Amino acid sequence: MKIKVAILILLLFSTPSSPTKCFDLNVLECWPMEIQEMILMVSGENTPRYNCSGKTKDEWYETGEKRLGWGIYYVSSGISFQFIGWPVLWIFLTKFNMTHALKVYRVMVFIGLIEITEVWGNSVWPGIVALFGEVYCTSPTITTVVGKVTMVQWVLGSSSAVFLGLHRLTDMAQKGEFLVNTNLKTSIWLACLSIYAFYGSISFDTVLFNSVYMAPLLDPMIGNQGIVYSNRFLYFHNIFVSILLIIVYASLCIIWSTREMHTSSIHVSKFQKSILLQSICVSLTYAVPAVSFVAMFVFQTPKWFFHASDITYQLSGGLPFLMYIWLNHKVQDEFFKRLGVCRNAKNQKTVVPSVHSTASRFNN
Repeated sequence: MKIKVAILILLLFSTPSSPTKCFDLNVLECWPMEIQEMILMVSGENTPRYNCSGKTKDEWYETGEKRLGWGIYYVSSGISFQFIGWPVLWIFLTKFNMTHALKVYRVMVFIGLIEITEVWGNSVWPGIVALFGEVYCTSPTITTVVGKVTMVQWVLGSSSAVFLGLHRLTDMAQKGEFLVNTNLKTSIWLACLSIYAFYGSISFDTVLFNSVYMAPLLDPMIGNQGIVYSNRFLYFHNIFVSILLIIVYASLCIIWSTREMHTSSIHVSKFQKSILLQSICVSLTYAVPAVSFVAMFVFQTPKWFFHASDITYQLSGGLPFLMYIWLNHKVQDEFFKRLGVCRNAKNQKTVVPSVHSTASRFNN
C-alpha cells in the first residue's frame, strides 16, 4: 500500500510526455515516460535515449580518461569534508539554543545537512570516476542514482540558500516577518522547497558525471546523433538562483551599512554582523557554481571551464564548514576543544545575544 501511495505521489508531481488512459500502477508502461526512463536507467537497462548496447563494457572504458591526481584530490577532499562537517553540525545541534536570535541557525543546519551528504555525490563519486575512467555506460546504475540524488541536493541547497537570505532580510528590514516568524512556517517553506527539488530531479534529464570532461553533463556521451538532452528546469533554476542570491545578499549588505542599528549593546550588533557574514559565505558557495553552470549552457566554453565549474560546485560541500569554524567563535572553540587543542582564554569569548535582545523579534 505504501509503495502504491509513493508511486501515486510521483505521478502527481510528474508531467507525462503524452496523455494515457492506463491507470494500473503495477504496469511500468502506465507511468509517465520520464519515470519509465528513470527506472530503466537505475536498473541498468537500455532505453532509446540511453542505449549502451553499441559497445562492450571494456570498450566503453576506453572512451573515458583516467585521472589519478584529480581522483585522489576529489576522494581525499570529500573524506576530509566529512571529518570536518559532521562535528560542526553536531556543535550546532547540541551547543546552540536555536530560538529567538539564534533561530536562523535552523536554516543553516538544514543547508549543512544537505551539503555534508552531497559530498558523497560531488566529491567521492567523481573521484572514483576519475580514478577508473568511468563514463555513463560503464556504470549506468550508480551514475544515474548519484546524478539524480545530487541534482535534488543541488536544487534544494541552492534554493535554501536563497531562503536563508530572505530569512535574514525580513529580520533586518523588519518587514514580512510574519512569513517566517515561527518554526512551523519555516518548516513548511523548507518542505515546499524539498518538493520542488524532487520534482525537478524526477521529471527532467539527469546530470551524469563524465571522466572526459570531469563535470556532470546531461549528455551521456554515447554517440547518439540527433538526440537532444536538456533540462530546462535546472537551466532556469540556476539563472533564478544566481540572480536572487546576488540581489538578496546585496540588499542585506546595503541595509547593514546604511540603517541605524537599534540594538541594546554592541555585542548584539557584532552578533548580527557575524550571522550576516556566515550567511553571505554560504550563499557564495552556491552563487559561484550557479553562475558558472549558466555560462556553460549559454556560451561555448572550453573543456577546462567545465572542470573549473565542477570544482566550484565540489567545494560548496565543504567550504561552508570551514567558514563556520573561522567566523563563528563558539563553533571554533568547541571544534578545537574536540580536537584537544587548547585555546587562548581571550579567544573563547563568544558573542551571543540575550533572549530579550532586539537582534531578532522572532518567536517560537
